[in-house]
Amino acid sequence: MRPRFASASCPECQTDFDRLPVEYDEDGGYAVLPVHPCARQTCGKFLCPCCDQFHCDYCGLTFCADHLVSVPDGERPLHLCTGCALGVEPLDLPHAALPAAIPPQPETRPVIPEPAFA
Repeated sequence: MRPRFASASCPECQTDFDRLPVEYDEDGGYAVLPVHPCARQTCGKFLCPCCDQFHCDYCGLTFCADHLVSVPDGERPLHLCTGCALGVEPLDLPHAALPAAIPPQPETRPVIPEPAFA
């Protein structure tokens, strides 16, 4: 009887996957690991759901984390691929538009005296 499930690991992040379906063809059986290629054509990495990856905020394609460029854009930086980041100019914000730094807080809390009852 042929096995219906097998275990395999991702070649990029070495995450172990159990109970993967086994597909058979004329060459034999193989485990089907859900991967997709990095959108950068010269990269060659195949990414599983556990690999470090991101979706470019401009083109919407999925890339491995090696191609991540964070571009400041107000409150939240844009996550762009290297190709899209080349065509984006950084946003020039005046210093007043940036959020104020949070002052450091003391490590101890103030002691509040208890009210005196007469």
